[in-house]
Order: sequence, then C-alpha cells, then structure tokens
Amino acid sequence: MSFLPAVQREIASRQPNDPIRLTLEYLIQHGIGHRNPVPTSVIVQHLNNNGIQISKEIFQQTVLATSRGADYFIGSGYRGCFLIDTVDDARAMQHFYSTRINKEQRNLNNLSRQANIVGWTI
Repeated sequence: MSFLPAVQREIASRQPNDPIRLTLEYLIQHGIGHRNPVPTSVIVQHLNNNGIQISKEIFQQTVLATSRGADYFIGSGYRGCFLIDTVDDARAMQHFYSTRINKEQRNLNNLSRQANIVGWTI
C-alpha cells in the first residue's frame, strides 16, 4: 500500500488555488519518492508563480506541518520534499527524523550540563 491514494483524496477535497493542493499536485508530477526530492525553494517558487505569496518558513509551518497530522504525509529531508510511495520512502523519512532527534538530544544534554556547571537544576 502507498500514501498516494490519501494524497489524491486530499487534492480532490481542496479548492484549485489551495496551497496544499498546488503542492501535492506539483509533487505528484515531480517528487514521488525519497530519491526524487524537490527543493523547498522550487515548491515555494511554484506557489508564488500561482498567486500564493508564501515564504519558505511559512510553507514549512503551514503546508508541511499540516501534512504531519493528516492522512497523507509530505516527506522532507536535506534535499527537499517528496511524497511517500513505498516503505523505503517511509524509512528514509524515519531516518531523517531519528538523526534530527539525536542531534536535538545532544543539544539538550549539553544545556543540562552547562546549567549544572553554574548550579542550576533544570
């Protein structure tokens, strides 16, 4: 099974000029699978060209964030965004998250050590 049927349902449920719909349609054409990521800047430019004035940060906080709690899921990584079609795509996204979480855990550990050095308990 694939995440793509949920993507198709989401597209069908949205108005033609909706930024999520435009993003999903673009990714269906250009970004299926973790081996075919589309740089976020390219997606943002596509949205801007279609009358959706949006920055990279707002794109991440709205379009990408919305997908994280939906039936569809826009994968992302250091090279861009993609639609999850196979289990390997989901594993690539899982690896990306695990790497980010490990880095943040190291940052948190360092913060705790530094706080302890100055006598704080956090």
